[in-house]
Amino acid sequence: MLTRRQLIAASGLSIAPTLPALTGCTVDTGSSSVTGTDLTICAFAGAWSDTLRDAVITPFEEETGATVNVVVGAPSEWLAQLRVADGQRPPFDLMAFTPDIVVQAAALDLIAPLDTDRVAHFDELSPTLVSAAGVDGTTYGVPLTTGTCGLMYRTDHADHAPEDWSDIFDEQWGNFVGVPPFTFSPGLELLAGLLQESGGSMDDESAVDHVFTQLEQLADRASVYPSDSGSMLSAIQQGDAWVAPFWDGRAFAAADAGNPVGFCYPSSGGVGALTSYYVARGTERERLAYEFLGTLARAEHQKVFGEGTLYAAANLTIDYSAEFKERVAHGEQVFQSFAWVDYTQAIPHLEEWQARWNGIFG
Repeated sequence: MLTRRQLIAASGLSIAPTLPALTGCTVDTGSSSVTGTDLTICAFAGAWSDTLRDAVITPFEEETGATVNVVVGAPSEWLAQLRVADGQRPPFDLMAFTPDIVVQAAALDLIAPLDTDRVAHFDELSPTLVSAAGVDGTTYGVPLTTGTCGLMYRTDHADHAPEDWSDIFDEQWGNFVGVPPFTFSPGLELLAGLLQESGGSMDDESAVDHVFTQLEQLADRASVYPSDSGSMLSAIQQGDAWVAPFWDGRAFAAADAGNPVGFCYPSSGGVGALTSYYVARGTERERLAYEFLGTLARAEHQKVFGEGTLYAAANLTIDYSAEFKERVAHGEQVFQSFAWVDYTQAIPHLEEWQARWNGIFG
C-alpha cells in the first residue's frame, strides 16, 4: 500500500479546487511590510474574500490590533508556493484549503497538525466537519463552511424537480446535460453521489464500474463539459445545460440574480464541499495564527460568513435567520448524511477514471 507521500507523487495530478481558479495571485495588504503583528492568509477572490473580511478579518484586526494581509487566488497555487518553501519561512501563515488539496499538503508535510486546545470555540464546531478537514485521523483544519453538491437545474425546462442523483439521467433534460470532468470537483462529487445512492463506495471497483455504466446513458445527451465554476454557471445561465452537479450556495446566488435556477438536495445525501483553514508548517506567526482561528471559529462570525455566502457554517451553535434556515441545509444531521469524495482513493485512480470518462464523452 502506498504511503500518502508516494500516493501524491505517483499521481502527478492536482484536483481542481471547489472554487474558481485564478490565473495569478494578488495581495490585498494592510501594510507595506510584514511585521510581527502582521498575519498573511489566503482567500478566494471576489465576494468570498469580501465577506470574509466583513465577517472575520475586520473584527480580528479591531480586537487584536494586528494587520491581516490577504492573498487571493486558488488552493493549487498556494500549495505550489508552499512546496517551494518546504517549511522554511512559508509565504502564508494560514490557507483556505479544500479536502483534495489537504490530502496533498499533509502528505508533503506542508501543514501543521492542529493543537485544538489553542483554538477558542473549537468545541462548538461540527465533529463531522472537523473530521472531514483532517487526514488519516489527524486533525489539521478549522472548518469554516461547507457547500452541498447536488443538482442545479433550469426550472423553466423541468416538468418536475429532481429528487436524487440518478435524476440527472431523466429524459426531461433532453440533450442538455452538463457533465464536468473529474479534474473539476463537481465531476468527482457526482461520482460520489451516485455511489452513495447505490450503496457503493470509491474503494469498491464494481460499484465504480456501475456508475460508469450509468454515465454511458449521457454519452449522446451531454451538451457541455464545464471544467470550472465560471463555465458551469455560464452554461446554466445561458441555457446550454438544463441540469448539472453543482453547489447549493452558487445555485442560490444564481437564482437571486434573476436566473430560472433551482437546486435539488439529493434524498440519498448531498456531497460535502468543505473549506477549512490550515496553519502553514514553519510559520513564524503561529500564536497570531491561532488567535485568528479562534475568531474564525466563533459563532457570530461564522454566521455572517455563512449567511453571506449561502453555505452552511461549521459552528453548531449559530442561530441563523429564518430565511437561511428555510433555504440552506445545515447542521450536524445534514453533515452526517453527506457523501464525501475519498481523495485517498480518487487521487491514485484519477488518471484511469478520467481516461474512462474521456472514452464516454471525448
